[in-house]
Amino acid sequence: MLVHGGGPGAEKIASRWAESRGVHQVVCKPDWNAHGRAAPFRRNDELPRLLPKGVIAFPGSGITDNLVDKATQLGIPVHRAA
Repeated sequence: MLVHGGGPGAEKIASRWAESRGVHQVVCKPDWNAHGRAAPFRRNDELPRLLPKGVIAFPGSGITDNLVDKATQLGIPVHRAA
């Protein structure tokens, strides 16, 4: 299973990879209407609760770093892709 935020960059590429291989996907998009500018951070609170086996983090923003921090605190392995 692939869990991602439905973004246009690396997440889109990962989504297409999963689609071509029949891998089930769970898309967790930020809820901008409910949380405004905090939406991606709130989404990052939810993602680790799905108990992923790991996180692959591509260079991005503070939002990506926030997810990496949360995963690390929970003992979820993180791989930083270059």
